[in-house]
Amino acid sequence: MPFLLYIFISCLYLFHPSYVAVVEAEYLPKEKLMGISCKIFSDDLESTLKTFSGKEVDILKGEKKKNNDLLKRYFASHLSIVIDSHAYQPAYLGFENDNEATWVYLELKNINSPAHIDIITDILYDFNKSQTNIVYFIINGVRKSHRLQFPEKKVSFSMADQ
Repeated sequence: MPFLLYIFISCLYLFHPSYVAVVEAEYLPKEKLMGISCKIFSDDLESTLKTFSGKEVDILKGEKKKNNDLLKRYFASHLSIVIDSHAYQPAYLGFENDNEATWVYLELKNINSPAHIDIITDILYDFNKSQTNIVYFIINGVRKSHRLQFPEKKVSFSMADQ
């Protein structure tokens, strides 16, 4: 009987999709720059952008300029960074498609080495309440991570913890 239960649970897991996005921020001290990349399943992103804009969205084959404008507005509303108590809105750089995922790139320029950083994001929370966002922060080669689960929006990293 336990074997059949295991098979049943395994089948449920296989047919239940997971909703995950990855946000990675890396501070580059020589450049005084924070690069940010977000990896999101393209179909989830399209659904989110459709809800956000009220229009059909084709992230893979659609008009690049319209998609860039839409992504720029979406990320301005759903991703912000607080460094040492100063709020910043990352500058949108662009996106690229990678098979079933879309990479979105942003950056912050002229940033002094942070002592404390908060990453605030609710990317795709408007798409699915089961959304999980994995957030990474890298500084001086040290990688820290945190999992945000709806409705949690903020993760804090302290350089004192290194």
